[in-house]
Amino acid sequence: MGLKLKLLAVFIGLVSLGLGAWPLGLICFLYIFISIWPRRPRAPTAKSHGWVRISLRQALGLLLLFLSAVAIASGGVFSPFVFFLAGASILMWPAIIRKLPLAELVPMEGSILLRSRFLPVLWCAVAELRPGSEEFPKAASSFAGRLLLFTDTGRVYSIATCFAAGRKLAEAETLDRFRRAAPNGRAGAFLLPLDSAQAADVLRPKLARVKFPLEKLADSASRVSGAIVLESDRRTVRRAAVFEIDGKSAAPSLPAKPVDIESPPLTWEVFDSVGKRTRWPQPDQFSNLLDSMLATRGVPMAERVRGLETSGDQIKIQSLSGEEISTTRTQLRALVSIYS
Repeated sequence: MGLKLKLLAVFIGLVSLGLGAWPLGLICFLYIFISIWPRRPRAPTAKSHGWVRISLRQALGLLLLFLSAVAIASGGVFSPFVFFLAGASILMWPAIIRKLPLAELVPMEGSILLRSRFLPVLWCAVAELRPGSEEFPKAASSFAGRLLLFTDTGRVYSIATCFAAGRKLAEAETLDRFRRAAPNGRAGAFLLPLDSAQAADVLRPKLARVKFPLEKLADSASRVSGAIVLESDRRTVRRAAVFEIDGKSAAPSLPAKPVDIESPPLTWEVFDSVGKRTRWPQPDQFSNLLDSMLATRGVPMAERVRGLETSGDQIKIQSLSGEEISTTRTQLRALVSIYS
């Protein structure tokens, strides 16, 4: 924390104590104590300038605490409590979200969607990256958005989240995000959307964030036993987080958000590093179907497959190559939407 911010915290703390708002003063001085507590020295980097950046969340929390002190000085009755509660909650949000099951999801039957248990406007969908004929690290690095990579199995998933008032809007938005995540050309890997039950299984493992030198992710990803969440722009990894798997939870949940990397590595480098510890999945019948769907994009559905055979919720598709593939109605609808 910078000197100016420390002085501001001291000022707010003294004013709060003088006005009798001891909880706010206590938080300010506790914040100062934590900031000056000696930490393990880190090796200097080229971008080190001698100060610590304050995130937008921290700045907003401090601003609300300051407004709480101002409201007390102005004789406010309810506003000091509201500002204080909001500011303290924002500053303590990472700890709160770790303690409370706010990230829990509920599968929506008959769709690809999962909905937040406690925030009904938050929706999620999952698609698996299926390998094609190209080298998988090269192919997977051309996908954008948030990717969940299990380092011990080599399985990679694309996660799309959105805020929407209803299921129909949420499904349209997540499918659009998958379309934008996939490369325009034939990258050698494909997105296979999962129905809600399959997606729930993917998100059921308990992921515990671990400290990891993200600046060395390209060199050290092969040492990770668990999962890595990447946010890629098709070329570089802008944000990342490393997790260990601590069993399975009763309810699926979203992984914690990744954090910024000051020197973003190439996405290809990270996948290539993980490939040193695991074997990537090999192309299968789904890969051939997805390749065919991508190649015939814009063509009427009747010309993209040879036949469809339905049995309850399951559909057997006969691809143009003659192979029969079993999928769910939900998966097929989402697949056609992505590759149309």
